[in-house]
Amino acid sequence: MFLTSYIRDTGQKWPGAKYLLATITGVVVTLLATTACIRSSAPITPSPKPVDVENFRVLLPDSRPHSTANIRVVDLAGDNSTQVLVSEVLRGEVTWVRSKNDTVVLAQGLGQPVRTNVADMDRDGDKDILVSDIGSFFQTDDPVGRVLLLTNDGSNRFEQQVLLEGIGRVTCAESSDLDGDGDLDIIVCVFGHTNGKIIWLEQKPGLVFEEHLLDPRPGAIHAFPFDADGDGDLDIAVALSQLSEGVLLFRNNGNRQFTKEVLFKAPFNYYGLSGIELADLDRDGDTDILFTNGDTFEAYEIPSSIDPNELHGIAWLENTGDQFIQHEIQRIWGPYSVRTYDFDGDSDLDLLVSTFQVSDFFPNSRIRGLVWLENDGQQAFIPHTVDVDMPARTVSIEVADMDGDGTPEVITGTLDHEGGSSGHRLVIFNLLMEAISR
Repeated sequence: MFLTSYIRDTGQKWPGAKYLLATITGVVVTLLATTACIRSSAPITPSPKPVDVENFRVLLPDSRPHSTANIRVVDLAGDNSTQVLVSEVLRGEVTWVRSKNDTVVLAQGLGQPVRTNVADMDRDGDKDILVSDIGSFFQTDDPVGRVLLLTNDGSNRFEQQVLLEGIGRVTCAESSDLDGDGDLDIIVCVFGHTNGKIIWLEQKPGLVFEEHLLDPRPGAIHAFPFDADGDGDLDIAVALSQLSEGVLLFRNNGNRQFTKEVLFKAPFNYYGLSGIELADLDRDGDTDILFTNGDTFEAYEIPSSIDPNELHGIAWLENTGDQFIQHEIQRIWGPYSVRTYDFDGDSDLDLLVSTFQVSDFFPNSRIRGLVWLENDGQQAFIPHTVDVDMPARTVSIEVADMDGDGTPEVITGTLDHEGGSSGHRLVIFNLLMEAISR
């Protein structure tokens, strides 16, 4: 997920240093209709006891600036192992962390990569890498965005190829077979500035792509394929920010046609939608949609009477088969990335949330860098602050059993262009579940 505040259309309202901060401070990319989502009877409460961590290891050297915009857990080697793929936006690099002491820079000298997607795009039996290149932190309608393909030669050496260029800033490119013809197409979020769009690229022979328009508006952050209605084809969930803040669903009608539905529409334009995640949260066999609103850089529009801990938060859209019903989960200042996992082994899905908080805007507000939301089994969640040396400037996290021991690892990194963070560039650790008070 990427940090939308670095790319949204807000600069004209920020004088001097604040404008510079809003436009440079970052990206994620990476990467959510009623006020009940943000103001309910379930405010965030103090943790019964902070969650400790163990087995803390630094995966990348702490050189400045910290530049982690997006993390992906992948089996790039094709040997049933798990590794970490990192989009380092400020460095213009895609880095493959195979282990603590085995790191390979797969691509460098890129524009500003904010997200990756691993898939066999050319159907030759190995894993390739799609790269979303936003091109510029600065708000611009210049055609600086690109979709790149790092093509695997079969021995994990990668050759760079441009699939799409001459477009607005790109925040997300995800692959899936949308038209059911056996090859992988690409859904692309062209965030842009005042001009942008949501498109899908239909793959033709020879890695040539035909563009199809889904929505002509700027501000798209994430677009993920999934079968929303169980009819066997892939629909598309989209997080849309800017002045159109909301969650969209494009239902697949077949014959390369999609019907747009608005699942959620924010009640005001400083809502700060920051991303979506897909999961079967209630474990009823279908896919639900989690969404976050945590863009701290919308602060210039937030009325002074509003506490960001009451405005920002996490909600989910329950999939009932024929509709999506909205439920609030928790209000937390600045959530950007959320992942699901049964951390405590009680057969329900908990949530792990990272935040990006800028205390300059809210100096008196509660700072929480990483929060574990414990599911009580009925989709009511108890917040626990995670006691780890990661600052509240983290836009991407991943959770996976990296070593196959049955215990999940958490991978998280820092995006901090100013270089003043006390946290680390990229780390891995375990949550110490037995330390939680019950």
